[in-house]
Amino acid sequence: MAKAYSFCLVGHSGSGKTALAEALLRAAKAPEALFDRSPEEKNRRISIDLAVASCTWRERKVTVLVTPGLLEFVEEIYKGLDAADLAVLVVNAEKPVEVVTEQAWEVVRRVYRRPALVFANMMDKPLADPEKVLQELRNALPGRFVPLVFPLREGAALKGLVDLLADGGPLPAAAQGWRSALLEEVATYNDALLEKVLAEEPVSKGEVVEALRIGITSGEIVPVLFGSATAGVGLAELLDWTGLLAPALPEPPGTRLRCFALSLDPYLGRLTFVRVLSGEIKEGDTLFDLSTKNKVQLRDVYGFLGTKMEKVGRAEAGEIVALGKLEGIELGATLSASPEAEPVPPIPFPKPVFIRAVAPKSQADEEKMSTVLREYVSTKATLTYARDPVTKEGLVSGMGDIHLDVLAERLRNRYGVEVTYRVPKVPYRETIRKTAIASYRHKKQTGGRGQFGEVHLRIEPLPRGAGFEFADETKGGVIPQEFIPGVEKGVRDAMEEGILAGFPMVDIKAVVFYGMYHEVDSSELSFRIAARQAFKLAAEKAEPALLEPIMLLTVTTPEAFTGDIISDLNGRRGRILGMESEGGRTRIRAEVPLAELLSYALDLKSMTQGRATFQMEFLRYDFVPGPLQERVLAQLRAAADAG
Repeated sequence: MAKAYSFCLVGHSGSGKTALAEALLRAAKAPEALFDRSPEEKNRRISIDLAVASCTWRERKVTVLVTPGLLEFVEEIYKGLDAADLAVLVVNAEKPVEVVTEQAWEVVRRVYRRPALVFANMMDKPLADPEKVLQELRNALPGRFVPLVFPLREGAALKGLVDLLADGGPLPAAAQGWRSALLEEVATYNDALLEKVLAEEPVSKGEVVEALRIGITSGEIVPVLFGSATAGVGLAELLDWTGLLAPALPEPPGTRLRCFALSLDPYLGRLTFVRVLSGEIKEGDTLFDLSTKNKVQLRDVYGFLGTKMEKVGRAEAGEIVALGKLEGIELGATLSASPEAEPVPPIPFPKPVFIRAVAPKSQADEEKMSTVLREYVSTKATLTYARDPVTKEGLVSGMGDIHLDVLAERLRNRYGVEVTYRVPKVPYRETIRKTAIASYRHKKQTGGRGQFGEVHLRIEPLPRGAGFEFADETKGGVIPQEFIPGVEKGVRDAMEEGILAGFPMVDIKAVVFYGMYHEVDSSELSFRIAARQAFKLAAEKAEPALLEPIMLLTVTTPEAFTGDIISDLNGRRGRILGMESEGGRTRIRAEVPLAELLSYALDLKSMTQGRATFQMEFLRYDFVPGPLQERVLAQLRAAADAG
């Protein structure tokens, strides 16, 4: 049994995860137990970041990871589960299965396949009903949910718990039925235990625990505990059972660490949170970042006393610590004593889906905003910041409007930068539909040397995604070879400026096939200007068209909302590619224009009460339909005139 282990609390907002974590630390006599300390968390009264704390229980070091209960901060759930030995799904005993209950369970079971327990919190509330908790869990979530304790209640009061596996002593009548059901479920994982149960022979708690460990590790059995964080009931039982059921750490040779989180501390700077997978570390050790093969020297090693960090200098397998003054370490990196060690697979974070253009309220903060945004998002997987090369807008992407609102608060509180958001422009492209020919003569006479260049161009449409091709078909030196690069540059200049609405042109082949030059007045610049104008003239005759980005959209939803979502996607010019059903949920794949998805995160949340999620990725550019193109161009011109 490892000296240290960890578990991660996940569940819907309001289920009491933070209160439970603080109560667990107090029960273990940790010196400090205070979470949600950032200004944004205090202001909103919610958890925003993954929180880490440690205590000692039964002579073992226990790390508790606490995740937010809003789906927009789902990144923190991935981080916490990545670092934990097992998951604890915390549910409100009055309403056990809520939106994030389902989503968090999906990450626990499908993404990480972590061993898991359920803690039914708030059993001292008037409407809490243990039978209802079990029934709703079994109806809504995959898994075989079996209680390990029986709550003793008088009215709404929670008087205590009965251990269903305790040796000796009679059980209440209702608890006897629970115990029999528990033994029947668990005995299927151990033949000797099954024989005893069938023969109604006495069984020890140790025998049941060993079978439970097999069932929970397989992901089939899910033990359920009951209690109340505020009443202090069920805390010792939760700490005991997590210790009993935490899987044993594999022991590969050498030292390996997993970087599961990054943060920017106002006093300690950039911190890298790691779990020691094997071996041990101490300050001064040199390790290798397996993704870059770069050497990394460990300097400051911080451990946790409750929620307080302090320098500990070393850590061993199973422990979670923070490393200070490490530069260049990416989220999800594996550090090892050997550069040839096997890295841990990347953390499968979802991609950000909600995009907004961002600008500072004060123009003087433009450079500062870009700097602090890049610094902050470097610690996050579901927040990005980039400047769109087409629209020239700064774009931030996150998981929803609340996610970006919190980002704006942090920029103001931590860096003194205030920002505003707006719906971003669509990065359209332009192209042509047919072949066209045009020529242009550039002639300019000044007091000294003049300018002269004549270019005859043919432009042809290329398949989508082909980009740009340039060819020289001139013969007989009508344009000297030293001026041909100028022709290509002129074509590229014109394509960058566009012909319809100022968007770059793509998927075009340009061929220079004839021209004229002057022995004295011709230059590369002259041919560049001539080619630019010749291209514009040809493009106007080649049926210029607008292209829009098409996204591959994947929506995962409870089956009840499938029809509404498909109908909505059809209204967004979507094309349904396929559907798959599994475990009461439907996965819908569709092609949808980006212009129709700029607020889809908000619309889908409203349509499904927040129970559906989606991911999208760029697929290709395609023509904007003719009638719609005219409306889009009119809107773009009106916006340009107004701006």
